[in-house]
Amino acid sequence: MKASIAAFFIVLAMISCKGPKEDSPIEVAFSPEDEQLTDMNTECFQYISEKDTIKLTTHIDGTNINGTLDYSLFEKDKNSGTIDGEIRDNLIIAEYTFQSEGQTSKRQVVFKNTDEGWKEGFGEMKEVDGIPVQVNIDSLDYSHGLALKPVPCQ
Repeated sequence: MKASIAAFFIVLAMISCKGPKEDSPIEVAFSPEDEQLTDMNTECFQYISEKDTIKLTTHIDGTNINGTLDYSLFEKDKNSGTIDGEIRDNLIIAEYTFQSEGQTSKRQVVFKNTDEGWKEGFGEMKEVDGIPVQVNIDSLDYSHGLALKPVPCQ
Protein backbone atom coordinates (compact mmCIF):
# COMPACT_ATOMS: atom_id res chain seq x y z
CA MET A 1 0.00 0.00 0.00
CA LYS A 2 2.81 2.41 0.91
CA ALA A 3 4.49 1.64 -2.43
CA SER A 4 1.34 2.46 -4.40
CA ILE A 5 0.83 5.73 -2.49
CA ALA A 6 4.47 6.68 -3.12
CA ALA A 7 4.10 5.78 -6.82
CA PHE A 8 0.91 7.88 -7.01
CA PHE A 9 2.70 10.97 -5.61
CA ILE A 10 5.68 10.45 -7.93
CA VAL A 11 3.36 10.29 -10.97
CA LEU A 12 1.43 13.32 -9.70
CA ALA A 13 4.67 15.28 -9.26
CA MET A 14 5.80 14.35 -12.77
CA ILE A 15 2.49 15.43 -14.30
CA SER A 16 2.48 18.75 -12.48
CA CYS A 17 6.05 19.49 -13.62
CA LYS A 18 5.12 19.01 -17.29
CA GLY A 19 2.23 21.48 -17.28
CA PRO A 20 2.19 24.44 -19.65
CA LYS A 21 4.95 26.95 -18.95
CA GLU A 22 3.94 30.54 -18.57
CA ASP A 23 6.41 33.24 -19.58
CA SER A 24 7.54 35.43 -16.76
CA PRO A 25 6.71 39.14 -17.04
CA ILE A 26 10.39 39.83 -17.73
CA GLU A 27 10.51 37.33 -20.61
CA VAL A 28 7.31 38.76 -22.08
CA ALA A 29 8.62 42.33 -21.85
CA PHE A 30 11.92 41.49 -23.57
CA SER A 31 10.77 38.90 -26.10
CA PRO A 32 10.40 40.41 -29.58
CA GLU A 33 7.09 39.64 -31.24
CA ASP A 34 7.01 38.04 -34.70
CA GLU A 35 5.87 41.34 -36.20
CA GLN A 36 8.89 43.17 -34.78
CA LEU A 37 11.26 40.51 -36.14
CA THR A 38 9.75 40.90 -39.62
CA ASP A 39 10.22 44.67 -39.46
CA MET A 40 13.91 44.27 -38.58
CA ASN A 41 14.57 42.37 -41.85
CA THR A 42 12.40 44.55 -44.08
CA GLU A 43 13.93 46.98 -46.56
CA CYS A 44 12.22 49.29 -49.05
CA PHE A 45 13.48 50.66 -52.36
CA GLN A 46 11.97 53.01 -54.90
CA TYR A 47 12.51 54.62 -58.27
CA ILE A 48 10.51 57.76 -59.09
CA SER A 49 10.59 59.95 -62.16
CA GLU A 50 8.01 62.41 -63.51
CA LYS A 51 5.82 59.64 -64.92
CA ASP A 52 7.23 56.34 -63.61
CA THR A 53 7.35 54.67 -60.20
CA ILE A 54 8.78 51.32 -59.15
CA LYS A 55 8.53 50.14 -55.54
CA LEU A 56 10.25 47.12 -54.01
CA THR A 57 9.77 45.92 -50.44
CA THR A 58 11.92 42.99 -49.32
CA HIS A 59 11.83 40.65 -46.35
CA ILE A 60 15.15 38.84 -45.98
CA ASP A 61 15.78 35.61 -44.09
CA GLY A 62 19.34 34.43 -44.66
CA THR A 63 19.60 34.01 -48.45
CA ASN A 64 15.82 33.77 -48.93
CA ILE A 65 13.93 36.86 -49.98
CA ASN A 66 10.27 37.68 -50.49
CA GLY A 67 8.28 40.86 -50.67
CA THR A 68 6.28 43.08 -52.99
CA LEU A 69 7.11 44.68 -56.31
CA ASP A 70 4.97 47.33 -58.01
CA TYR A 71 5.49 48.93 -61.42
CA SER A 72 3.64 52.04 -62.53
CA LEU A 73 5.28 52.98 -65.84
CA PHE A 74 3.97 55.66 -68.19
CA GLU A 75 1.83 54.28 -71.03
CA LYS A 76 2.24 50.70 -69.78
CA ASP A 77 -0.05 48.46 -67.75
CA LYS A 78 0.40 48.74 -64.01
CA ASN A 79 1.85 45.57 -62.41
CA SER A 80 1.55 44.78 -58.73
CA GLY A 81 2.59 41.57 -57.04
CA THR A 82 4.94 39.55 -54.89
CA ILE A 83 8.46 38.22 -55.24
CA ASP A 84 9.82 34.99 -53.80
CA GLY A 85 13.41 33.96 -54.37
CA GLU A 86 16.96 34.19 -53.17
CA ILE A 87 19.90 36.52 -52.83
CA ARG A 88 23.04 35.31 -54.58
CA ASP A 89 26.19 37.43 -54.55
CA ASN A 90 24.86 40.92 -55.31
CA LEU A 91 21.74 39.67 -57.14
CA ILE A 92 18.10 39.18 -56.22
CA ILE A 93 16.76 36.27 -58.30
CA ALA A 94 13.04 35.81 -57.75
CA GLU A 95 9.75 34.67 -59.18
CA TYR A 96 7.42 37.64 -59.59
CA THR A 97 3.71 36.80 -59.33
CA PHE A 98 1.69 39.84 -60.35
CA GLN A 99 -1.68 41.22 -61.36
CA SER A 100 -2.04 43.22 -64.55
CA GLU A 101 -5.38 44.07 -66.18
CA GLY A 102 -7.15 41.49 -64.00
CA GLN A 103 -4.83 38.65 -65.04
CA THR A 104 -2.38 36.84 -62.76
CA SER A 105 0.99 36.15 -64.37
CA LYS A 106 4.46 35.02 -63.34
CA ARG A 107 7.94 35.79 -64.58
CA GLN A 108 11.46 35.75 -63.26
CA VAL A 109 13.03 39.03 -62.15
CA VAL A 110 16.70 39.67 -61.46
CA PHE A 111 17.97 42.78 -59.70
CA LYS A 112 21.63 43.68 -59.31
CA ASN A 113 22.94 45.84 -56.49
CA THR A 114 24.94 48.57 -58.23
CA ASP A 115 26.52 51.82 -57.02
CA GLU A 116 23.38 53.58 -58.26
CA GLY A 117 20.95 51.20 -56.48
CA TRP A 118 19.09 47.98 -57.36
CA LYS A 119 18.71 47.69 -61.14
CA GLU A 120 16.60 45.13 -62.94
CA GLY A 121 18.44 43.03 -65.49
CA PHE A 122 17.02 42.42 -68.94
CA GLY A 123 17.97 39.77 -71.46
CA GLU A 124 16.74 36.92 -73.58
CA MET A 125 13.98 34.92 -71.90
CA LYS A 126 12.58 31.44 -72.40
CA GLU A 127 9.59 29.66 -70.89
CA VAL A 128 10.20 26.97 -68.28
CA ASP A 129 7.06 25.29 -66.95
CA GLY A 130 5.03 28.16 -68.39
CA ILE A 131 7.06 30.88 -66.62
CA PRO A 132 9.39 33.26 -68.52
CA VAL A 133 12.93 33.02 -67.08
CA GLN A 134 16.26 34.52 -68.08
CA VAL A 135 18.30 32.40 -70.48
CA ASN A 136 21.64 33.57 -69.05
CA ILE A 137 21.64 35.52 -65.78
CA ASP A 138 25.36 36.30 -66.18
CA SER A 139 24.79 38.31 -69.38
CA LEU A 140 21.88 40.56 -68.38
CA ASP A 141 21.83 44.24 -69.30
CA TYR A 142 21.64 46.68 -66.38
CA SER A 143 22.54 49.82 -68.38
CA HIS A 144 19.14 51.54 -68.07
CA GLY A 145 18.63 54.42 -65.64
CA LEU A 146 15.93 52.84 -63.43
CA ALA A 147 17.81 52.43 -60.13
CA LEU A 148 15.80 51.61 -57.00
CA LYS A 149 17.25 53.48 -54.04
CA PRO A 150 16.64 52.80 -50.33
CA VAL A 151 13.67 54.65 -48.81
CA PRO A 152 12.02 54.45 -45.39
CA CYS A 153 9.40 51.71 -45.24
CA GLN A 154 5.86 52.87 -44.53
